Amino acid sequence: MPKVIYYAPFSPPARAVIITAKLLNLDVELKFVDFSKKEHLSEEFLKLNPQHTIPLFVDEGEPIWDSHAIICYMVSKYASDDKLYPKDLLTRARVDQRLHFDNGVLFQVIKDFVNRNIYGGESEFNPKTIEFCKNSYGFLEAFLEKDYVNGDSMTVADVSIQTTLITLHKLVPVEEGTYPRITAWMKRMSSIPWNDENEKGAQVLVDRINSVMKDNKKKSD
Repeated sequence: MPKVIYYAPFSPPARAVIITAKLLNLDVELKFVDFSKKEHLSEEFLKLNPQHTIPLFVDEGEPIWDSHAIICYMVSKYASDDKLYPKDLLTRARVDQRLHFDNGVLFQVIKDFVNRNIYGGESEFNPKTIEFCKNSYGFLEAFLEKDYVNGDSMTVADVSIQTTLITLHKLVPVEEGTYPRITAWMKRMSSIPWNDENEKGAQVLVDRINSVMKDNKKKSD
C-alpha cells in the first residue's frame, strides 16, 4: 500500500511532515486538500480523520494525524538511526518538550493571527499578538544554546519549529540584533530538503492574512 500525506501548502505542520519524509527518503504520495472547496469536510476525508485537520498520514491503510505524532512515528518506523528522534529517554523527553513548545506556544501565535485577522475582522496586527510572538522568540532564543534546539544535532523538533518560524518571521521579523541565535539557526535550517517549497507555502498563508486585513480595513473605513 502507498504511503500518503494529505496536505495543503499553507500549513506549517503539513510542511513539517513532508520535510521529515524527505529527510528519511520515504516514497510518499502527496494529496492536496483544497480547503476552499471544503475537501477536508468530505465524507471520504472525515472517515480517515474525524477532526478534519491536516496533515494526515496514511501508512499501510492506517490513518495518523497531528504532525508531531506523525513525524515521531515516521522516524521511529523508517529511519536507519535515531538521530532525528533519539531513543535515549532523557534526550527524547527534551525533544518532546520542544515539540510541545512548537504546538502549544509558537503555533498558537499563528493561530492568534488567523483568528484575529482572518476570522475576527481585525485590520491591523494586534499588539497582544505581537507581544505573544516576541515572548515566544525569547524562549526559542534561550533554547538555542548550541546549534540546534536540543543540542548539537538536528531533530524532528527543529523541523517542526522551523516550518512554524519561517511563517512567523514573515509576519513579525526575527531581528538579528535581538535574536542572534535564532537568526543563525534559521540560516542553518535553510539547507533542509524542500525548503524552497516551505518558503512558498509560508508565503501563501501570509498573503492570505494580508489580503483579508486589507478587506477588513476597507469595511471599517
